Amino acid sequence: MSLLCIIAAAATFALTFENGTVPGRSEYCQSVPGIEGQAAFFDGFDSRIIVPAAEVKAPERYFTVDVWVCPVAFPKSPCPVASRQRGDGEPGGWSLWMDALGKVHFSVASAGEWVQAESPEGLPLREWSRLTAFFRPGSGLFLAIDGREVAKQPLELPGLEQADYDLWIGRTPFKTPSFYENKSIPIYSSFDGLIDELKFYDDKNAYKGILKEKFARPAAPELEARVLPSGPDSLAFGAWYIPLKFYKAFDERWRGSLDDVVVGFGPEQPWKVVFWKGISYAPCFVTEKGNWMCNEFIERKKVTGWGCPESMSDKHADFSSVRIVENTPARTVVVWRNLPVGVNQKIPYQSEESGWGDCSEETYIFYPDGVGVRKMEVWSSHLDEWYEWCQSLQVLHPSQRPEDVLDASRIMSVAAMDGRSETFGWDFDDKARQDGASISGANIQVTYLKSQWNPYLILEDGDGINEKGEAGPRIDRYVGRWSEFSDFPWRNHWPVTQDYIIGRYACVPDAPAHTYTATQYNAPHSVEGNMMTKLMLCGCTEGDAADLLPLAKSWLRAPRMTLAGSEVPYDVTQRAYVIPSEARESPSPKEIHSASGLGMTGLTLRLEASSEHPVRGLCLILKGMPSPAGPCPAAAAGGPHPGPAVKVDGKALEGVKAGVHRAWDGESLILWLPVEADHPVEISF
Repeated sequence: MSLLCIIAAAATFALTFENGTVPGRSEYCQSVPGIEGQAAFFDGFDSRIIVPAAEVKAPERYFTVDVWVCPVAFPKSPCPVASRQRGDGEPGGWSLWMDALGKVHFSVASAGEWVQAESPEGLPLREWSRLTAFFRPGSGLFLAIDGREVAKQPLELPGLEQADYDLWIGRTPFKTPSFYENKSIPIYSSFDGLIDELKFYDDKNAYKGILKEKFARPAAPELEARVLPSGPDSLAFGAWYIPLKFYKAFDERWRGSLDDVVVGFGPEQPWKVVFWKGISYAPCFVTEKGNWMCNEFIERKKVTGWGCPESMSDKHADFSSVRIVENTPARTVVVWRNLPVGVNQKIPYQSEESGWGDCSEETYIFYPDGVGVRKMEVWSSHLDEWYEWCQSLQVLHPSQRPEDVLDASRIMSVAAMDGRSETFGWDFDDKARQDGASISGANIQVTYLKSQWNPYLILEDGDGINEKGEAGPRIDRYVGRWSEFSDFPWRNHWPVTQDYIIGRYACVPDAPAHTYTATQYNAPHSVEGNMMTKLMLCGCTEGDAADLLPLAKSWLRAPRMTLAGSEVPYDVTQRAYVIPSEARESPSPKEIHSASGLGMTGLTLRLEASSEHPVRGLCLILKGMPSPAGPCPAAAAGGPHPGPAVKVDGKALEGVKAGVHRAWDGESLILWLPVEADHPVEISF
C-alpha cells in the first residue's frame, strides 16, 4: 500500500495521506494518485506540511531520509523536500532540498555552517525519482538518487541536531535568496509537484539496504499540461471575452472572475492577440505555431526603490485592466489601462499631496486586414525623465527555450521609409551583452519566431526627439552571449511568476519565461501638458520588413482625400479618414429611404493615391451617421450595419465591412473598404 509517506515496519517515522490526513498541519496540499496509493501534490505557491517537533522522533546518530518526488517545475530559491532546521534561517538541523537546476542537496549544520552533499545533475521533470540521504556520525553525508550513490561529503560530526525543530515538507520555513540574481530579495519557496513515500530511519544499515534494492522507476503520473492560454483557434474577426485557463493550481489562486480578451482575424489569418491576466493583460501576438511575442509597455526610471516600474512587476494584475470598447465587422477597439509599478508595488513619481502618479492607457484598433494601431498615452509629472515603451519580448511556454522560437541566423529584418532594408542574425562574436543600432532611420521590423506568420511593427517616424535624445525613429538589436544557460537572453521573473523580485535568469524550461531581441525608439506623436502619446502599427505578416513599406507609407504618407473639392481629414491615430457630418448635404426623406437609412446619396470621394502615397486598406468614419431617420435594428444592438454599395472607379467593391459606433454625443458609421491602390481612385456610394 503506497501512501504519501508509507508506513513501514523498519521506519522510525512515516506519514500517511491515505485517509486524507497527516500528522501535523497540511496546507494547500491535495491528495492525488501516487506510486501505488495516494501522494501529496504541492502547488509551488503555498503548499506545505508541517509536523511539530514533538511528534517526530529525532535520532542524533545514524539518520536516513528516503522519499519519492516528481517535480513539475524546479524552485526559484532553495526549497526543501523535507527539512528540520532553525526557523530563523541560521544553520541548524538538516535539509534535503532542490535548486533551480533540479539538483538535489543534503545539508547538515555543523559549527554554525552548512555542510552539504550535492548531486552532479538535476532530476527529470514529470517523472518519479527516489531520493535517499544518509547521515553517518563521525563519517559524513551520503546522497543517492534512484538507488545509486551520487554524492558524499566527509564530516566528522558526532551527532545530528534536530530534536527542537519542526518537520517541514515541501516548503521552506523562511525566505531564502533567489538563485543567480536578487539575492538581496529573499522569497518563500514551495515544492511544485508530487511527494510520496517519505520515510525516516535510525538504522545504520537502512541506507545500504536501499542501495541494494533493485530499482524500477514507476510509471510517470498523469499531470496537467501547462501551456500559456490563447483561446480557441480560427476565431472570427473581432474581440472576444474568453476565460483563459492556464493550469488548475494557478487558476484557483487567482482573485477575480472577469474574462480575458482575445482578438481573432478569421481562418485566413490564423494568429491572435491575447490580453491575459497572467501577463497583467499586456497584449501578446500569438502565431499559428503558438509562439508568443509582446511589444512591451511603459517602463520608467528606477525611482521606486526596486527595479524599473512597469506592468511586468504587477504580478497579480492589481494595477491593470482590459476592456472591449468597440466591436463590429468594420473594426474592433480594445483598451488596456495599467500603472507602471515597482516590484514593491510603488507608483513612480507619485505625489505626496495628491496621490497621483504615472498612468498608461493603450488603445488597440484592429481592422479586418489584421493591421492594428497601437496608441499609448502616458500621464506623468516627469515626462522628461527616462522611459521605454517598445521592446521585442518573446514570451516562452514552460517547455520552451529561446532556441525553440529563435533562429540565430535569422532573428529580424528591418526597413526604413527610403526603402533600405536588412536582415539580421544574432551576433555572438562580441562577448559583451549589448545593443546597437540596426540601420539608420529604421522604423519597420519583423521578428521571426519560426512561424509562417511573424509579428511586425511600424513606428511613427516624426522628426522629433526620441527616447535616446536623437531625431526620428531607431531600432536597436541585441548581440553577444547573455546567459550561461542559453545563447540568448533568458529570464523567468516574467511572465506569470508570483515572486516579487526584480529579475532572474532562467536555467531550465520548466516555467514561463521570456527573451528579447530588439528595442525600438521614436519621437512622441504629441505631448500635451502631462500627457504623452506614442504611435505604432502592429500585426503579423508572412513577409519581411521590406514587404511592409507600402503599408507603412499608406499610414504615414496617407494620400489626400477630397469630398466635393474639400479635403477630408486623415487621423493617423485611427488609421482612418474622418468625414464630419457637415461635409455632407442633408438628404431629403426620399433620399434617406433610397439610401437604406444611411442618410447619404451620390457620395463620391477621390483619393490622390500614388506609389509614395499608396492605399493599403481604407477606413472611413462618417460622423453623425446613421441619419436622423434612426439606426437600423442591428446597429442599435451594437451589431453590424448593412452598409452601402460601394464602387471603386465604377466597379463594385466586394468585402465592404460596416459597423456603428454609438457614443454619448452621437453615432458614427464605420466603413472598412479593402482597397489597394498606387494611383488616384474614385470611391462612390
